[in-house]
Formats: sequence, structure tokens, C-alpha cells
Amino acid sequence: MMREVLRLENVAKSFGSVQALRDVSLTVNTGEVVALLGDNGAGKSTLIKAISGLHGIDRGRIIVDGKEVTIRNPRDAMNLGIETIHQDSSLAVDLSIARNLFLGREPVKAAFLGPLAPLDLPQLKRQASDLLRRVGIRKNLDADAPIKALSGGERQSIAISRAMQFFAKIIILDEPTNNLGVEETHGVLRFIKEVRDAGHSVIYITHNIHHVFQVADRIVVMRQGTVVADIKAEGTSILEVEAIITGADLHELEVDARRS
Repeated sequence: MMREVLRLENVAKSFGSVQALRDVSLTVNTGEVVALLGDNGAGKSTLIKAISGLHGIDRGRIIVDGKEVTIRNPRDAMNLGIETIHQDSSLAVDLSIARNLFLGREPVKAAFLGPLAPLDLPQLKRQASDLLRRVGIRKNLDADAPIKALSGGERQSIAISRAMQFFAKIIILDEPTNNLGVEETHGVLRFIKEVRDAGHSVIYITHNIHHVFQVADRIVVMRQGTVVADIKAEGTSILEVEAIITGADLHELEVDARRS
């Protein structure tokens, strides 16, 4: 049974005279993929940065698991179970897959030494290999391989795996298929479904509406800093969503589609 894991109520954010967010309200449930759509400048990036701790909000409420919270920085967000994966994956490309999966949270020997404690490298590799198998990455990747040796799709999978490893309630994916090939894109979309089926919640930002209809349960559309639609993906169409995003007349879009 799904339950509400995140609620935003009347969230607002300004940068000087520019009102980036205007009383934004939305909810995200467990085991749900919510696609966040809108043209450039609609407010998507500002909203995601507010949830992930990169921007403070001017007013409004952020509620996680039924409790109002204050998110001052990315560490606050991570402690609440919110992980954000940007299109560059936020990975350290010169480090190994194993190091990236546990970055800052690696198993150590002699933990009483604190920051001076040496890494437990065999344990690190074992845990990384187990994680890759558990989250369903189909390719047999060497946990010692550097991130820079991986394809774009594999990097996204590693970043998502890291979020799953640390039990993120909410995984925010910001344009995860940008600059990926067809096969890699399908792999990332498949992985989003697997994350949802494992009980995690996903906020998925993309400009590709076709991808949205492959993975999303709900579609939230923003325009000029506010939410203008919150609809189920099932039962709507690409043209209807495009009309909401652009503010265009649906009938005119349908006529144009028949002509093309």
C-alpha cells in the first residue's frame, strides 16, 4: 500500500525581484515515479534544489514522512533519505566503482581511529559487488574499475545504486538520459522501474515526454514557477501534456499532428 513520503505546501522562492517558485504544492508517495515537466524557466531546477538542500525556501512547508522539516544543505536532505542524481551523475570519475558506491561511508578497519582509520578494501569490494548484483545491474562490472572507464548509462546506474544502498526514500533524477545512446537510455529507464518496484520514490525531471510515458505514474507540470497540472500518466496523452506545458490549444496541436 502506498503512503505519502513527501509533501510540499505553498513553497515560494525568490532571487531578488525574480519569483522562481510561487506557492508550489505537490506530494510524492512511496513506490511512485513522479515526472516533473516544464519548459526552461518553469521552476523545476529551483524546486529540486530546494528539496535537495541547495536553496533555502522563503516560505512554505516541506514535510517528510508526516513531519515538517527544514532542509538547510544537501547533508540535511541525505539524512532525510533524499538523494539527488544530476545528469553528470555526481561521481568521482578517477575513483573505482566500489569507492563511488560508498563515498564518504566506506567500511574501515579500526574505526576508533576516526578519520585516520584505514579503508577495509576487501570488505569494500565485497559489499560493492553484492550491491551491483542486488540492484540488478545486468552487466558484470568489476568493482575495482574506475568510473571513467564506464559508459554514460553505466555511470547513471552506479549513481542510482548508491542512492538505493543508503536506503534513500526519495531519489531525484535530473535529466538522467541526456546524451545517452538508445541502449543506455533503455537501461536507465528499466532501472527507474526497478527502483520504484523496490519501494523507493522517484522524482524524474526530463524534457523527453516519450520517456515519461514509459516509466511515470504521475505527471506534474510547472509553468512560470507554479504547478499547473498534477495528473495520472495513465489515461492522458503526449499531446495533452504538451498542451499543458506550452499553454497551447490542444485542438490546434492535434490538427498540426495530423498534418505532419
